[in-house]
Amino acid sequence: MLELAQDLLRNAIPSGDPAQIVARALALMVEDLVKRKYAVTGRPRPGRGQAEESRNIPAEVRRTVFIRDRGRCAFIRPDGQRCGERAFVECHHLIPYAAGGKPTVNNIALRCRAHNVYEAEVFYGPIRDSRAAADGAGAHVVRETTAPYGRVSDDAFSFRNESHR
Repeated sequence: MLELAQDLLRNAIPSGDPAQIVARALALMVEDLVKRKYAVTGRPRPGRGQAEESRNIPAEVRRTVFIRDRGRCAFIRPDGQRCGERAFVECHHLIPYAAGGKPTVNNIALRCRAHNVYEAEVFYGPIRDSRAAADGAGAHVVRETTAPYGRVSDDAFSFRNESHR
C-alpha cells in the first residue's frame, strides 16, 4: 500500500519519502475522525432542529464544544490544573440529562472517560445510596439470584489480585 501511495504522490512528493506520506495520511485520517466524531468542518451547515426533550447532542453543539475545549478533557482538578487528556474523550452534561440538563454549548463539556464516570458517580452516587437505604426499609426490589449469562464471577479474576501484592 505504501508503494502505491508513493507512486500516486510522485508529483507532490518526488522523493517518495515514507515519512512525508505517512504524515499526510495521518493528517487526512485525523481530519476525517474529528469531522465524524465532533462534526468539525470548514463549511458547517445549520442544524435541522430537534425535539425539546431530545437527548441527542446536535452537531453544532459538539463542534463548538470540541473547538472550545480544544479536543481535550476540560475537568479541573482540586489543585486547579486541567486534566487535558485526549484519549477516550466524551461529551459530558454538566447538569445531567436526567436532572433536566439540555444539550447546549453551556451545558456540555469534554471529559475523558475516567472523569465522565467520576462526575456521574459524584452526581448519582447519593441517589443510589438513598435507594439502597430505602431497599433496607422494605422497598420492593428485584434481586438477581444467579449471574446473568456473559458475566464472570469475581473469583475468575483472583489471579490479578495475587500478582499485584
